[in-house]
Amino acid sequence: MTQPPVQPRSSSGSKSPVAAHPVTSAVIAVLVTACIAGTLIVPIYARTTPKIGDFPFFYFYLLAYMPVVAIVLWIVIQLQKRLEPPGGQPANPGEVAK
Repeated sequence: MTQPPVQPRSSSGSKSPVAAHPVTSAVIAVLVTACIAGTLIVPIYARTTPKIGDFPFFYFYLLAYMPVVAIVLWIVIQLQKRLEPPGGQPANPGEVAK
């Protein structure tokens, strides 16, 4: 069995942007997980009280939740931009730029 070729390290000394910024990557993971969990944990919002007029809480939760998710995902995008190397160059010389 042969060894895979060794990829040269980037100028920052790490193999990937995620490895170079573990805290930023962890924050991104927590924010995205929280956005997903907010809709998957149904007992948070699956109730009829409190009501505002004839509308149950479920509708108002989702109406408030969607703009919050949009803002959180915008923050995630800004954090992901920080992971990119300056100048738009790929972190690894063998990588193809998108």
